This record gives sequence, C-alpha cells and structure tokens, in this order.
Amino acid sequence: MPSHSLSVLASLAPAVPSTLAQLAEGWDPAAPPSHPRAAASVVLCRDGDGGVETYLLHRHARMAFAASVAVFPGGGLEPVDASAPDPLLASGLRETHEETGVRLAAADVVRWAHWITPVVQPLRYDTHFFLAALPPGQTAEDLSTETEGAGWTSPADALTAYGAGELALMPPTLSILTELADLPSVTAALEVGRDRVVETALPEVVRAGAGWVYRYPGPRAEARR
Repeated sequence: MPSHSLSVLASLAPAVPSTLAQLAEGWDPAAPPSHPRAAASVVLCRDGDGGVETYLLHRHARMAFAASVAVFPGGGLEPVDASAPDPLLASGLRETHEETGVRLAAADVVRWAHWITPVVQPLRYDTHFFLAALPPGQTAEDLSTETEGAGWTSPADALTAYGAGELALMPPTLSILTELADLPSVTAALEVGRDRVVETALPEVVRAGAGWVYRYPGPRAEARR
C-alpha cells in the first residue's frame, strides 16, 4: 500500500499559537478568506551518524509570516518560475539554491506533502513540499536574509526540542519531521516519496472548550484502497 501524506496527521496535537487563536476568535465565517500565495519548499536531507538529518532554517522574529519558527528552505512562486515545465518545482529548486547554495535538479526530488494555511490567517500560502537528498560534493550554507541561523539536525532531536518548548514548528514541518524520524535513511525516504499519495492538508482552527485546536483532514477513502 502506498504511503499517504495525510496518514500522520491523526497523531499530531500541536498547540495553537496565541496569535492564531486571537485570529480565530475574531474570524467571521461569512467573510471571504484571503487568497493563498503559491509556494514551494524542499526538505533537504542527508544521512548522519544516527540516521536521516534535515536542514532547518530558523526565521527571524520580525518576519510577517512564520516568525521565530524553524522551516525548510522555500518561498513563494516568482515570475521567473512561470516558464518552467513545473513552476512549483522550479520555485522550490530556486529557493533552495538562494537560501542554502545547494543546486538540485528536477530528477533529484520527490513530492512529499501539500499544505494550505488556515483560512483565519490574513497572510496565507499554498505550499507544495518536495524531498531531496543533499547531492554528493555539495554543502548547505545559511544564505537567507530571513533567518537568524540554520543547520542540520535529526528529526528526533528537532521533535525533542519542540516538545521541550525550545524549538517552534508549524504543523507542516512537525508532520514531515514526525514521518522522517521513523525512516532509517535518505534512500528509504526517497523510496517512500516515489510511491506516495499526496493530498491537500488544510487545517481548521476550531474551538475546544475554553481554547482552540487544529482539526486536520483525513485520507480520502478512495486513496486508501
């Protein structure tokens, strides 16, 4: 049975940030949501001594979107990407090179996930996530102007830091790291990606008692067959 990009979501229970909870509190369900900007992100991986490692960028606190959180390289679709056979993939490859110096080819990547920012947020992204191995002979460097640091880490270590409140992660990054933590190598991750059903994850922010929680979509029945 192929791997499904939404299968891990049932195990996730990240806290809704206070800023997002405030937006949900004031959200008018009758109001039209803002249109999400197309974007792409690349989960850059390598094999470390303890298994798979991923390259995470730590965004500045002053950023308008995803401030102070750890993310994978990526960004919004630009006009220069439009002429490519796959503009989203071209965007991911371009952003990865601009932010890390790593050059990837289209054949190097597999599709991994597709997330859209909740409708209660005014600044939204429609992001496709790709996964790739660090090519031999290349190194990743922190070239982004939007970060305060970057580096390689194992998914398990990142998840431990998240659980201890030492690392901020958004649901897409959390879900991807959770899946990668169970894989023994980059080769195994690429194999999962090649045989993967990718569906859209559009989290809802819903009230639960006195607070707010994320509610995620589940895999469609026809996709599980």
